Amino acid sequence: MINKNKKVIFIYGPTASGKSDFAEKLAAQIPAEIINMDSAQIYTPLTIGTAKPDWKKSPIKQHLFDIKDHPEHLTVHAYRKLVQEKIDEIHKRKRIPILVGGSGFYLKALLFRLVSGTVSENKAQFNIDIPEQDMWERLKEIDPKRALSIHPNDYYRIKRALEIWFVTGKKPSEYKPIYDPIAPFVLVHVTREKKELYRRINKRAVQMVQSGWLDEAKQLLGTPWELFVQEKGIIGYTEMIGYLKHVYDLQHATEIIAQRTRNYAKRQETFWRMLKKIVTTAQKENSNTYGKIIELDLTYPDDDLYIKQLLDDVLTLDCGDYESN
Repeated sequence: MINKNKKVIFIYGPTASGKSDFAEKLAAQIPAEIINMDSAQIYTPLTIGTAKPDWKKSPIKQHLFDIKDHPEHLTVHAYRKLVQEKIDEIHKRKRIPILVGGSGFYLKALLFRLVSGTVSENKAQFNIDIPEQDMWERLKEIDPKRALSIHPNDYYRIKRALEIWFVTGKKPSEYKPIYDPIAPFVLVHVTREKKELYRRINKRAVQMVQSGWLDEAKQLLGTPWELFVQEKGIIGYTEMIGYLKHVYDLQHATEIIAQRTRNYAKRQETFWRMLKKIVTTAQKENSNTYGKIIELDLTYPDDDLYIKQLLDDVLTLDCGDYESN
């Protein structure tokens, strides 16, 4: 069987590149189940605006969608733990987990072991009981390089950086996470030519608005979700809420959403180049061969050929002495 060595397939790429559709086509041809790797699609009320697939109606069993009914963050540590549990369950069913999404920090957390614990759990021990409005300045004192790379209002990443300092004693900008993939893997980077990707993004923004996104955003008004989606920076909800509050007209709101999404796709590709570099370096330094990286350009797709290539790579993946946790 293909999955006898307990491997996983990651499918990562910029928004609107076609990851979900490709994953479904792949999963239909092998004994597989899909695990969500998008940080916004875990939230039950956020569907149209997060381009969440219709996972409940899919013939492929899918996991970790709609797992949060309340507006609260899911840390990368908690996410990795949930994924490990799902991977173990899927492997017991003698199937292959396919993890799909564009959340780079979740992907990185599945490839590298990060600092354990959270700020809230460690603040007494490590003396980081600092008001949120003062955290960025505190980080700037400790590590100016890392502080300048984070927005002063991005409290989640500021807390994360402070946690690294207080737990490890190392500056966050110099901290090197430990290469520790959650399982042997084939990592597929899905992309498209820039012009085609932007065309798809622009088209999708219009389609999402036409498909009821305004009604979805209206349900958030006056609830804790309204502030949460804006603090978390989930693209489009601020603009939809802005339209409902007469800040934007609908066309302008849609144009802003498309522009923000194109900018996000650029950041995803920048993150990918960085991640590919550090994974490649880590593999050279590690005695075991944990995985393969594949680049797929879906601008002119030949799904049968791509899927055959993927299957060949999964079959030939050298797992070394790895044993699943």
